[in-house]
Amino acid sequence: MLAEKDVEMGIPALVASASGTVIEIGPGSGNQVGRYDPAKITKIFGIEPTLGLHDKLRENIKKAGLSDVYTIVPCGVEDVQGLRKYGVDREAFDTALSIHVLCSVPDPKETAAALYRLLKPGGKMIVYEHVKSRDYVSSIVQDLYNIVWPHALGNCQLNRDTARTLREAGEWAKDDLERPPFQEDAWQALPHIWGCLTKAG
Repeated sequence: MLAEKDVEMGIPALVASASGTVIEIGPGSGNQVGRYDPAKITKIFGIEPTLGLHDKLRENIKKAGLSDVYTIVPCGVEDVQGLRKYGVDREAFDTALSIHVLCSVPDPKETAAALYRLLKPGGKMIVYEHVKSRDYVSSIVQDLYNIVWPHALGNCQLNRDTARTLREAGEWAKDDLERPPFQEDAWQALPHIWGCLTKAG
């Protein structure tokens, strides 16, 4: 059922558009790994600090046939020294991928800035994230729910302006972030942004 919902939301097509050397933040147990197009991929670095998810992630990487190109990195994307131990360095990536992750990171501005630094000039930041509603009443409801929501769902925040955070992370040559028209309305509990930002340079 969740997979069908993901297809409806366009997530598989976003993941399949990743190419070259990819950094994926928060792959978790590997929900997205089977959606990469292996013909487009040179290397993937999955930034996953939750060690308890690594066994399942490895299992899904193997099922997807990506064991030779996928490296699990057991630290946060802001940990420069930890990343370097795995060969992750600034301006080294063609694609950064974030699917339902930026809602729960401790410092979204720091995370967005770190991802921007890691992208090559011309690199793509591909995202699908839920965000604060643009509808006044719905945004108030989100703020109220958000008093308890993060405690129940792993620090997931309902009311982050993630599009703004990403846009302010650096200079972008192209901005293709948008709100999916097929599932957005004034009373949508979890409105989303999706699409791609292309780094300038």
